[in-house]
Amino acid sequence: MKTYQKRIAVSVLVILFILFLIFILYFFESRFFILGKILYPEYIYLNNLYEKITNQENNAQDIIVYCDYYTWHNEQRWQRGYSNEPILGFYNSLDTEVIEKHIEWTNTYAIDVLKVEYLPQFDESIINGILNADLKKTKICLMYDSRLRFESIGFNTPLYDFNKSIIAQTFIDDMNHIAETYFSSENYFKIEGRPVLWIYVTRDFTGNYRNVIETVRHNLKVKGYDVYLVGDVVFWNYKLNEINAFDAVSCYSAYAGRPQNTAEFAERLKFLYMVWKTSANINKVDFIPSGIPAYDDTCLSLERASLPPLKGSEEDFRYQLEVIKKLIDPVNISPESAQVSIATFNEHQEGSSVEPSLEWGYGRINQIPEVFGCD
Repeated sequence: MKTYQKRIAVSVLVILFILFLIFILYFFESRFFILGKILYPEYIYLNNLYEKITNQENNAQDIIVYCDYYTWHNEQRWQRGYSNEPILGFYNSLDTEVIEKHIEWTNTYAIDVLKVEYLPQFDESIINGILNADLKKTKICLMYDSRLRFESIGFNTPLYDFNKSIIAQTFIDDMNHIAETYFSSENYFKIEGRPVLWIYVTRDFTGNYRNVIETVRHNLKVKGYDVYLVGDVVFWNYKLNEINAFDAVSCYSAYAGRPQNTAEFAERLKFLYMVWKTSANINKVDFIPSGIPAYDDTCLSLERASLPPLKGSEEDFRYQLEVIKKLIDPVNISPESAQVSIATFNEHQEGSSVEPSLEWGYGRINQIPEVFGCD
């Protein structure tokens, strides 16, 4: 009996010691990014070697740059708060001169696709604004804001359980509406004929969401659209089992409060993106790394809990983009292309925009063509 009790005690101690080691490793990694710094150079070397051996080297000549775009700017929204002032002033998103200037900048600074935040109430501002403008080389795609959408039907906090019929049916109906309203537009972005649609915070989906997504795919194929779905699942909780529900995985932003410098944040991103890219490749799903120049939502602190601001110089942002560039992934259905996402073009309440402003001029947007080139 005593021998049995000793074995139990030893087993418990071993488990506690392992848990302690895991905690220590997590503590150091989340603050000093040791694994990322050590493994990143080797990862890049081995990845380049693999591409060379398999004759995939330099196939991805075209880097598709997405940038999040918002069509809700108006006097009431500016009064809610802002973290910086754009050089165009406190504009209205439906102002044709503003839209024309935005398009001029996207074409000048190598932004290929404006990823437009979508909720049904934004139909008017999107359809009467950016969708029907002369975009020249730039296209748009939609990012379905599932968090705000599900809040609007009574689900104020994650997780979003697709076993609940109201969530599943709302999602299905919205996807049908998006396809019928937007996908036929010449301005809508497609890869090999497939309309691209981003879904925000899919990492918060639970329940029967996979079957619902398959229902959506079937419905849209009946309408003539083989949708290319990008799931916003990449995050620090490493829900790697969710990868194969989508054609590509990415994130709006991986910033979660630390570190508070853009260049140091790039160091933390290294390990996160290496894990997700490797897992995506194993699952034959595309990986889209994302970057962010800064973040400051303290102007909204009376409405919600704010994150510690993320700050950094133009050089810091450039370093982050250089790190991301080495982690781009050729598109499976279009190997000559790769994708990268930048948050944001004009989210001025959260201070994450690259749109020229009084505070930073053209310093942020200048980095995009310098790192990713001009197509």
